[in-house]
Amino acid sequence: MNKNCTFCKIIAEEIPTEFVHKDEDFFVFKDIYPKAPVHLLIVPREHIKSFLDLSDNHFSILTKMIKVIQALVKEQKLEGGYRIMINGGRHQEVEHLHLHLLAD
Repeated sequence: MNKNCTFCKIIAEEIPTEFVHKDEDFFVFKDIYPKAPVHLLIVPREHIKSFLDLSDNHFSILTKMIKVIQALVKEQKLEGGYRIMINGGRHQEVEHLHLHLLAD
């Protein structure tokens, strides 16, 4: 956990948030600045700064993240069309790896 990270504070429930999903590895919540009618953030509990900080020991995290997204697509009935996005560099507003699930 990074004390200065907004997502770590959300995960620690220091910042009130309504979670769409949470388990021992991931937290899912709505983006506060949505770019689509459905805009969910899939955030791992482990603080990984960015996509470029992923290493071989994160393989299981990525696999689990994909499973969470697949379940969300089905639960939210988004099979008709959705996008999954990872921002990096200057486009990554919070330096904590997360995926965006967007749908109309």
